[in-house]
Amino acid sequence: MEEGKREIVVDFFSYVFPTFTVAPAGVSQTQQVQIQADSDFELLQLMYAADIALAAYLWNTRPIPNISAIMTDTGSGRQLMNGSVPLTAIAGIAEQPAWLPQTKTFQRNATVSLQLTNFDAAVTYNVRVTMVGRKIFQL
Repeated sequence: MEEGKREIVVDFFSYVFPTFTVAPAGVSQTQQVQIQADSDFELLQLMYAADIALAAYLWNTRPIPNISAIMTDTGSGRQLMNGSVPLTAIAGIAEQPAWLPQTKTFQRNATVSLQLTNFDAAVTYNVRVTMVGRKIFQL
């Protein structure tokens, strides 16, 4: 390696938000993930898993949550959308993940905040959201 140049190493990694329990009728809940101090994180995909009252489901009975989402990068202080969008518009399920139109890099030690709002009148969802991407190490 030439003097003064840094070597960059990337490695697959996922960050999982704590489980959201989003009550009905416009109730919001916010969870956060702290990006680890050893590297930046490049977000490639968002995935979610949802259930209703911890009920088991099969492929054809999987609930599609009527939930909106807004994500904030507290490292830069920017929201990643201008308002809440349907969760299903930005995140897919594990078997059909949603690739983002452009990657997003979060700086080391940044906090990523995700707010989910339920628009179903009578359903409480349990939602797990995973950010899939890669760590970027500068050696």
